[in-house]
Amino acid sequence: MHFTYAEIWDKGDFYTKNQDSFAIQAVYTGSGPFAMAVICDGVGSLARGEYAGGRVVRSMTEWFYDGALQLLCGDASSKKLFRSCKRALGDIHRELKEEGAENGLWMGTTFSMLILGVRQFYYFHIGDCCCYQIGKRICTISRRQVNAEGELLGIVGAGDLPELFFRKGSYHKKDKFMLCSDGYNRCLSAQGLWALSENMAIEEAEKLLKEMLHRGRRKGERDNCTGILIGRK
Repeated sequence: MHFTYAEIWDKGDFYTKNQDSFAIQAVYTGSGPFAMAVICDGVGSLARGEYAGGRVVRSMTEWFYDGALQLLCGDASSKKLFRSCKRALGDIHRELKEEGAENGLWMGTTFSMLILGVRQFYYFHIGDCCCYQIGKRICTISRRQVNAEGELLGIVGAGDLPELFFRKGSYHKKDKFMLCSDGYNRCLSAQGLWALSENMAIEEAEKLLKEMLHRGRRKGERDNCTGILIGRK
């Protein structure tokens, strides 16, 4: 078996920069195949949001290889995996805060990472990105960390690091996952997610992702939009 994915990354016409960063990785190990998808949505109201998002994506991709895979292949508990991720995220959080203090600026990003094994998924999250499990039903496995006004409760890189949301679960081999920034989430519909659950070529899936983006843009969505559809094949 292996993993398959389709992705979309769109700046839009309103902003001069795309402050979303993402990465997708798939590896084969002696304990089986694993895949990882991560999205960081840089906070546009702060300086250098795209830089903060890119730094966190790079650092947490390194953690996936140097930390997560060792624990997953060693049959470590999910608690150990969570603590390891929290430490790695805390390290890059402090680095960004220190770098910002040295340069007299604030910068930060949201963080959303999904790791897939053969039958298990592991999800780590700070902010307002979203993740859906699409199978016999559509399940939201993320939790938006915002207040009543829709403002972020915390970010990576500025202020106090908020509590890392973590969820572990099982999935069927035909299930797919949609990981997306809050901008692209506003472009999604239940009908569109159900359409993505069908078995299709990558090119067809990416065409559907673009169609949902264009519908969202026509309705007035101006934010940077990033989406990753990933599953087993």
